[in-house]
Amino acid sequence: MFKILIISSSTKWDLGRSYLRGFSILGAEAEIFDEQKFYKENSFLASNRYGRRLFWRFLAGPLQKEILKTAKEKRPDLILVFKGWLIKPQTISDIKKILPQTLVFNFNPDNPFNTWHHGNSNYWIINSIPLYDVYFIWGKFLVEPLKKAGAKAVEYLPFGYDSKIHYPAEVSKKDREVYGSDIAFIGTWDKEREWWLNNLITKDSIIKNLNLKIWGNLWEKANKKLQEKWQKKEMVGEEFSRVCGASKIILNFIRKQNGSSHNMRTFEIPACRGFMLSNRTSEQIEFFKEGKEAEYFSNAIELKEKINYYLKNDELRNQITIAGYEKLIKSGYSYMDRAKKIINIYKEING
Repeated sequence: MFKILIISSSTKWDLGRSYLRGFSILGAEAEIFDEQKFYKENSFLASNRYGRRLFWRFLAGPLQKEILKTAKEKRPDLILVFKGWLIKPQTISDIKKILPQTLVFNFNPDNPFNTWHHGNSNYWIINSIPLYDVYFIWGKFLVEPLKKAGAKAVEYLPFGYDSKIHYPAEVSKKDREVYGSDIAFIGTWDKEREWWLNNLITKDSIIKNLNLKIWGNLWEKANKKLQEKWQKKEMVGEEFSRVCGASKIILNFIRKQNGSSHNMRTFEIPACRGFMLSNRTSEQIEFFKEGKEAEYFSNAIELKEKINYYLKNDELRNQITIAGYEKLIKSGYSYMDRAKKIINIYKEING
C-alpha cells in the first residue's frame, strides 16, 4: 500500500488533517507526525510566544532527531511537509540519504519569502526550497520566485475545502438571531482588515445603519466602533457554517501579501453556501465567475456599492449563492482532489 507521512500539526481544524482524510479516501496509508505537539511538549519555553520567538532554533533541535527517527521507522513512499517552519535544511538532506527511495514534497500555505512576518517564514524554509523533490504552492505569482530560489519542481496547488468541516448547515430561526447579520466577517484582526471594515461604519457610509457582525480573535486591537461589532468568538466547523448560512453577505479580504491569488475562505464560504463578496483577483475569478457565482470589489467605494445593491436584491443574491455552491462541488475543489494531484505527480516522477 502507498504510504504517506505528513509532517504537520494535527489539531482538529488543521490543513494536515484535511489532507490526511483526502489521502485515506484515495486508498493511501497516511498518518501525521505532529511537529507542533512534539516541539511544544519538549520544552516549556516552546509553549510561550516570546520563548518561541527568541529561542526557536535551539528549541527545535530535538525535533530534528525525532523526525529522522519517525521517517526510519515508517519508511514511507512519500513525506509531505507542510511549510517546514521548524525543520532544518540538513534534516531534509538526512532524510533523503537515509531513505533514497522516499520522495519529499512540501506544501507551503504561506508566502515562503515573507520573512518579515515571524510566523510565515524563516531562513530554514528558504534554504530548504532546493531540497524538496516538488514544492507545491497556492499562488501562481510565487511559482517563478520559487524556481529562482532553486526549487527542483514547482506545482500550483490551490487551497480547497474539506466536506467534513465546510458544508451547508441547517439554520433555524434561533440560529439566524444568534449567527445572522446583514454583513459578516470571520477572521482574525489585522490592520488591513480593520481598514476595510472601518470604511463600512463611517458617518458618510450609505450602509452605516446595517447589521455588521465580526467573528474572530484579537479584535480588541481595533477601534471602539468595530469592537462594538465584534462577537468575541472564533468561528470554526459547524458554527462557521451557521454564520455563512444565517448571514446575507460574507466578506472575504485577500491580504496584500496574497497578491492576485486567493485564500482558504475563497472555497470555504461557498462550501458552506454563503454569499461571498471578496477583493477582485484574477485567480478567484477563475474559480468563481464574477456576478454569477460570487461577487468582487476593488476599492472601498465599490465594496459599499456592492453591499448596498445585493442587500436590496435577495433573489439575485440567492441565485449567486446557489450557483457558487454548485460550481464548487462539481469542479474538483476539495482537498481530496488536491491530494489526488499530489499522488499523481508522485506517480509521474516514479514512472
